[in-house]
Amino acid sequence: MMKPINGPVLSDALDMLVKSPLNQADDSALVCAAKAVWYSDTSLVGEVKAFLEVHSSEVELRRAGYLLERFTRFSCATDSRVVEVLKVLELFQAAASKQEVKRQGTVALGSRRDELAVSWGLSEGLGLKAQALMPFQTRHYEAEQRSVSA
Repeated sequence: MMKPINGPVLSDALDMLVKSPLNQADDSALVCAAKAVWYSDTSLVGEVKAFLEVHSSEVELRRAGYLLERFTRFSCATDSRVVEVLKVLELFQAAASKQEVKRQGTVALGSRRDELAVSWGLSEGLGLKAQALMPFQTRHYEAEQRSVSA
């Protein structure tokens, strides 16, 4: 049974994640942030405002924006939650706006870059850390979470 979410779970997880390069992210904080976006009913606007009140570092804001947008790219994110995340990302625009990124074209596998990270002005993305999220985006896990919250 899923426990109700108390307090600013997303902003607390983002707080931990943005302090170091994302490819070195703490798996449990990453999972916590992703689940808060994908499966909780908490207001993302409130969570992001709480986060923005204590963070002014441009790099930290870019990392948080990147993570939120990256979470929308997983199939378990509902359309309504994606729309909510995209609205919340507007709160980041003043301090850490995205950049236009020129596509690389065909490149060797080892030379690939995270275009979304680059668009946020970051030199690092999640990389292989995204694998920690795999068990939480399966259809079975998603159905289980949605049935508990219904």
